[in-house]
Amino acid sequence: MSTKEIALFGKNKKSLLLLLIFFFWVGYVSFTGYQFYTQGSKLAEHVAITRVANLDYILQSSIGDLVQEHPDGIKDKLSQARKLHFVDFFILQKGTEPLFFENNSGKLEELNHNYANFNELIEVNGLKFKTIKVMDYRLTAGIRSNIGTTLLSTLKEMIPMFIKDIFVVTTFLSFVAFLVLRDIINLSKVLSSRSREEIANIKTTSAEADTILKASVGLEGERVRLEKLSETYGETVGPAIRYELKSGKEAPYSFAATLCRIDLNGYTQMFLEKDDKYMTTILNQYFARAREVIERHGGLIYQFVGDEIVFLFKDEMAPDLSSESLAIACIRDLFHEATVIEKNLPAEANHYFKLKGSLAKGTMRFTRLDEGHALSGLPLIESVRLLSLIDDKTHQVLTFFQEASPSAEGLAFIFDRKVNQLKGFKEESMLCRSRDFNSIEWVFDSNMWERLAYFRSDEHMLFVLKKVRLMAVTRRDDDIVRMLTALKYHRFENTTQEIVSEAEMTLTSFLRGEEEGLLSTKALSAVVSLLGRIIPKNLWSTTLQDSVVRLLEHKDPRVQANAIVVLGRYGFPARKIWENMFSSNNRVAADTIVEVAKQQLNSDVWDALHRLLNSAHPNHKKSGEYALESIVKYYQDTDPVYLKTNPILSKMLAKSTKKAA
Repeated sequence: MSTKEIALFGKNKKSLLLLLIFFFWVGYVSFTGYQFYTQGSKLAEHVAITRVANLDYILQSSIGDLVQEHPDGIKDKLSQARKLHFVDFFILQKGTEPLFFENNSGKLEELNHNYANFNELIEVNGLKFKTIKVMDYRLTAGIRSNIGTTLLSTLKEMIPMFIKDIFVVTTFLSFVAFLVLRDIINLSKVLSSRSREEIANIKTTSAEADTILKASVGLEGERVRLEKLSETYGETVGPAIRYELKSGKEAPYSFAATLCRIDLNGYTQMFLEKDDKYMTTILNQYFARAREVIERHGGLIYQFVGDEIVFLFKDEMAPDLSSESLAIACIRDLFHEATVIEKNLPAEANHYFKLKGSLAKGTMRFTRLDEGHALSGLPLIESVRLLSLIDDKTHQVLTFFQEASPSAEGLAFIFDRKVNQLKGFKEESMLCRSRDFNSIEWVFDSNMWERLAYFRSDEHMLFVLKKVRLMAVTRRDDDIVRMLTALKYHRFENTTQEIVSEAEMTLTSFLRGEEEGLLSTKALSAVVSLLGRIIPKNLWSTTLQDSVVRLLEHKDPRVQANAIVVLGRYGFPARKIWENMFSSNNRVAADTIVEVAKQQLNSDVWDALHRLLNSAHPNHKKSGEYALESIVKYYQDTDPVYLKTNPILSKMLAKSTKKAA
């Protein structure tokens, strides 16, 4: 027999051993149970015969006392017999008058009858009894003759012995099975956890487990490699392409968007005059700030081409807003960042740092190439042509088509309009140019609160927080709600400590204002949600957390729900909010389920989710579906392996897939 055959035989033998252990246990329990029942039945029959004999003996031994008319002695004797379960009931009658009796119910009418059949064993309604007559005395005694009751009673007495026998065998077999399955159990625990680094430390003793371990180590290594490769590609491929790839849609397909181009004036001259280190430093500073500005406005960078940045705003990403207005606001802030860089240039730099920009709205197309993917569409060409028309070197200028001018209202001043025929286009177009922009102070002075959606810099946010903090004590609740509603798309990954300090004071003012009736709970709820979106995790303060924790007990469910979402974002312990998963308010329950599930998964999470999903109330069911999809998406993005191996997540994934189908 070859080594390979021996190894295979060993594997089959161990696998067969597990089957034998299982079937042996099932067979042993079944056979022992059958024996238990058979012996119990025989013993029950024996007990029934013995009890009838005891009944006859007790009645016969009572005749002497009845002849001598000593009924009290008979009572004591019969009571003792009943305690010993020789009889279950008895009654002594003198003529038709009962002298004494005993039965389970203590009711005389159940026994006090005119017994006419003497010295004859009578069986009726599950009872056996006999009556003897001595002079005027009639003594009746009986037993319960239900064989099922007798059997059950007998089996109960035998159960401890049966359980002990099964326990010993089960313990032994479990120990044997554990020795065989221990490696696989340890391996499955590691694979089903979120931290799989310990997989390399597992020591195996069985051939099956060793094979599975090697395969798991290989797959884990491949997962890590692919994860690093994905990160590398993510840094190489622009966010716009990455966003489309993650959407799950299959190319090609089209979407509406506004495409922008930003170019650095005089870049060629700078490149020729300055050394590589200088250019790298200043461009990295510019690109880093530009990336943050574009991301704050919800834009997606498509390409960095030398000094040029090509990015876009998809209509579908902010359906309540104008993608052209977002583009104009973003370019305004990019111009501001360029001004800051220019002001901080060293005196010997001897160059300016000014940008020019263009934007064009239209249909973009996401397509697959021979290698990779790309965007195409008329806005790509139009934006190039528009950018080429800007020759002003002393100002930062933005150009766009006349059709976009309504989107510039409240954001940019159009200083020039002219008709021009773009290169490669047959028809002429009306073009607009802007180099000055409306300030956030102008928005407040004009009460154009909806335009606040397009002001997203740190300076803008600081200004807004200071304003709403002051307005919180002047009963301008409606204005505050409109302002905060306009800020619902604001999401910051970085900000300043100054904003954090202002946020602390703002939240304190809102809490006080709501308590004093100056502000509505809607305003309080909105500001809590805003602060949770603009304060980075590394700057989240104890002061803010303590204030938000207070709101977990707020009477308004909307405030509670927002507080739970915000606290969850900053890692507030799940054990402190888990009870809210079973809240009577569906929104509070759903948000809590999601936040708790991100930290820990147990039967409570599943029970709470299941309760919503199976609710007869449509809103509760919809909230359950929201929670389900949010949890599945979270783990799809963060740990797809855990999503497949964790039993609770597996049930959620199956339910989500079934719903989608």
